[in-house]
Amino acid sequence: MSAYRSLCAFRQASNCPAIGLLRGQIRRTTGSLVGPIPGAESSVVARGIRAFSASVQCQSGHSKWSKIRHDKGKKDANKANAFSKISERITEFTKRYGPDPRTNPQLKVILDHAKKSGMSSTSMENAIKRGQGLSISGKPLETVLIEGMFEGVSFIVECLSDNKLRTLQDVRLIMSKAGAKQSSTLFQFTKHPFMHVAGPEDELPEAQLEKLEDPALLLPIDRVTLVPGEEAPTWELKVEHSDPPLQIVEDVQKALPEGWSVTKTGLKYYPTSIVEIEDDSEAGENFRSLVAKLEENGDVCEIHSNLRWSSYEPPEHELILSDSE
Repeated sequence: MSAYRSLCAFRQASNCPAIGLLRGQIRRTTGSLVGPIPGAESSVVARGIRAFSASVQCQSGHSKWSKIRHDKGKKDANKANAFSKISERITEFTKRYGPDPRTNPQLKVILDHAKKSGMSSTSMENAIKRGQGLSISGKPLETVLIEGMFEGVSFIVECLSDNKLRTLQDVRLIMSKAGAKQSSTLFQFTKHPFMHVAGPEDELPEAQLEKLEDPALLLPIDRVTLVPGEEAPTWELKVEHSDPPLQIVEDVQKALPEGWSVTKTGLKYYPTSIVEIEDDSEAGENFRSLVAKLEENGDVCEIHSNLRWSSYEPPEHELILSDSE
C-alpha cells in the first residue's frame, strides 16, 4: 500500500484529522505522535499536498523603529550641518589669528562652543590643521583648480589636497563620466576676495543694510549682498582688489558697527558673463547631477560657474558701489 493510501486509511480509522506532516510523521490534535510512514514525505511532496497554517496573518502597519530611524536621521543631519559650520569657523579663525587658543581669543570661544555642542576633539584638531594649510595626515595642502565646460556652462572646481595627482585624476574621472569636458575657462572669471559679515539677529535686513553703507563707502568694497539660505542675516562683501593684504580684513572688522563680526573670508571667482538655463530642463538636471557628484569628493571645496537659473530673481537687499565685475 502506498504512503498516501496508508495516510487516508489511518485518518478514517482514527476519525481524527491530522493537522500536519513533520518529516514524515503524523501529529494528531491530541498531540500524540504516530510513528513515521516510510516514504510519506516524498510521496506527499510528489502529489502536491500542501501543509496549511492556522496562525494569525501578519498585517502591515506603522513601524515604531522606522519612525525612530527617520527622526534620528533628521537629527543627525542637523547636527552634521551644525558641526560643519563650526568647523569652518575654527578653520577661519586659525587661518587669521593662529592655532593657539591662548593667543587667539576668537578661536578659544569657538572651541569652547564646539565642545559644548559635542564635537569630537579629532574634528576640532582637523579643522585647526586645515586652517594651518595642513591635511589630516600633517602634509601641506595645495590648491588645485580644474576648469571645464558642461551643457554650455563654464565652471571651475576648486580643491584643497595633499596629493595633487590623485585629486586631478578623481575629479577628471567624475567629469568624464558625466560628459563634461576639461577646457580653459579661467579667463571668463575674475578673482576677488570676499567676506561674510553678520550682525544682530533681531534686526531686519533693511536696517542692517543701512548700517553697512558707511563702512562700505570707506573701504574698497564693490558690492554688498544678502547671502540667501542663511538662518541669520549674513552679508557678502566683495572686495575690489584681487589679492588684498590681511589688513583689509582687520579694517573691515574695525569699521563694522558694534555687534557685527566677520564670519568668513576667502577668494571667489566671479563670472564676467552669464549663461541662463531653465530650472526643469534636461541640461539643468544634468548640471545639478554633476555638481552633486563633485561635491561628494572630499577634496572639492568650491565650484564656481557662470550659470544662472531661469527662476533667478535679483536680490532684494543689495548695495552696488561699483559697476566693475
